[in-house]
Amino acid sequence: MTGQQLMSPPRGTANVSQVDALRGRGPRHGAQQGETLRGTPRGVTTLLVASGRGGSGTSLVSALLAVAAAGDGRRVLLIDADDFVGPLSLTLGVQARASWQDLRGGRVTPADVATPISTTLTLVAGGAPRLGSDALALSAAERRACMRRLGILSDGMDLVVIDCGARIDTVLAAITPHADERLIAISAGSDPVGLASTYALCKAVHTRHGALPMDVLVNRHEGSEAARCFDAIDAGARQFLGISLQLAGVVPTDPTLDAALRAGMPFPHAAAGSPAAIAAHEVVMRALATASLSRSGT
Repeated sequence: MTGQQLMSPPRGTANVSQVDALRGRGPRHGAQQGETLRGTPRGVTTLLVASGRGGSGTSLVSALLAVAAAGDGRRVLLIDADDFVGPLSLTLGVQARASWQDLRGGRVTPADVATPISTTLTLVAGGAPRLGSDALALSAAERRACMRRLGILSDGMDLVVIDCGARIDTVLAAITPHADERLIAISAGSDPVGLASTYALCKAVHTRHGALPMDVLVNRHEGSEAARCFDAIDAGARQFLGISLQLAGVVPTDPTLDAALRAGMPFPHAAAGSPAAIAAHEVVMRALATASLSRSGT
């Protein structure tokens, strides 16, 4: 499937409720997705934030979602699944003693890689191992094993946010799966390559985990441009994958947040009250509401 095909959705595939969602109406509940997850063990609401190409803003969006929920008093676990750089420690202004990679070989326990940010927000740092000198690349099995060991940290949490970045192997390693888990695919470009990369991410995840609900979050766009972006990706998924995507929400370009962060303001303070933070709060509240409806069977 080409980017040009995504730019021109097939006639008759547009979903009118996508625009309603952009206007603040409730999330769509697809019967197909709800039914395919029946019988799957439940767990804490988990958002897997990923993109099809680098630079789409998964780390910033992940931090915004986590901080928004934690600010409401919900207990949040934020996991930086990146095993190279691990940008969330820098974003949140903390120095973690260990990264989740240090779980390999039993050097530490999951509790040792959990860094408290506030009374309601806990970070698991990514990046290279920080204890010992083991710099060998992780195998896919080792990455999955480390992610599974982190599962114990979700006990007592209201929300888990996992920043998976733009690597499909990182996304697949983070999927458990359980019935309260969903992919948030970040689309930050209405150009053909950007749209095609988001579709490709959804296709790769759907191929391996067809029961996993998938939402698209449009980053750095607003209004009709955001709707056009989502419509193109959703139309591609409908035509070529036979599924309907859901619109998680829209996070606008936010120069005030960017300026505050460049000035060295701590992330929670810089984000407070910003347009991006308000938008992220709406996204995470809808996700939690959807999970609650799913648990109640409505």
